[in-house]
Amino acid sequence: MATKLYSKRDIESHLELNAVLEVMKKTYVETAQGRVLNPSKLTMHLGDDGGWPDRNAFSIDMPAYVDWLEVAGMKWAVATWDADTDQPISSQILLFDLDRGEFTSIMEGMYITGVRTAMQSVIGLKQLRRESPASVGVYGAGFQAKFQIPTIDRLTDVETFRLFDTDTEAANSLASALETETDADIVVEESPSAVVESDAIITVTNSKSPVLKEAWLDGDEFIIALGSYRELPEETILDSDHIFVDHPEQCLERGALAGLAERDELTATDLSATIGEVLDGGYERAIDPDDRVVFVPIGLGSQDIAIAEHLHRYGEGNSSVETFEFA
Repeated sequence: MATKLYSKRDIESHLELNAVLEVMKKTYVETAQGRVLNPSKLTMHLGDDGGWPDRNAFSIDMPAYVDWLEVAGMKWAVATWDADTDQPISSQILLFDLDRGEFTSIMEGMYITGVRTAMQSVIGLKQLRRESPASVGVYGAGFQAKFQIPTIDRLTDVETFRLFDTDTEAANSLASALETETDADIVVEESPSAVVESDAIITVTNSKSPVLKEAWLDGDEFIIALGSYRELPEETILDSDHIFVDHPEQCLERGALAGLAERDELTATDLSATIGEVLDGGYERAIDPDDRVVFVPIGLGSQDIAIAEHLHRYGEGNSSVETFEFA
């Protein structure tokens, strides 16, 4: 059987956001019920951790099996922070049919990654808050923010985005580019402290040090930390009333929680629940408006694979996608 080859253009033209939302919610629940295999990301550091080789890069392998779609697959992503490119992270997704013993498709992975990451925020905002936020603060104006703002705008009732980036030009450029794509206002803040005045805060950067300060906070914040490194002050995490994740082992190894976990100051028992358990009704503790909620969805390969397989099966018009005979 020929393998289908999906370009970014193919994926962008065939992917439908409401369908992605339902695929992700079902896959989260299936994960909570033990019907998804999703090993922790296998990370190969290429100097981004200060070690050898001095390339300021890393690669991540994300294999998964999603039973409800009967698909196995893998995403391989490589981040090259010092490369001379506007997009420092590249990825591809492979899908495999276990019954036929064949690779069914290869897809450009970054568009799906962007949509999936934005949808993590949408699901968090919908499931972990009593009301849709009127304002959302976003730290970071890079690749992921390009997906976060329009996706959240389309699927929630946000009225205002407060955007901050240490590169003011990048923040202004992004706000200008998204102006016609969003109904909500996008306000570029000159000070990072102004962003925390929002009803919800999203950190989506490649920063290795906190992008906000505990002194700016009141204790009732709703924070979504999406970065691969340590964007949040450790006291902000420790002083939270609820900590939700998408994958306990993975989130203790990489991202906002990793530093505390390395020193055993935060363990799996300190986590409130996974987002899949929340969706499945397995978290019964009330989330009060005055509580501080921290949601750390570091990103699951199973979600990338599920979205990709759904697109492969049901994407409208994908009969025009090119194929290739590898064997």
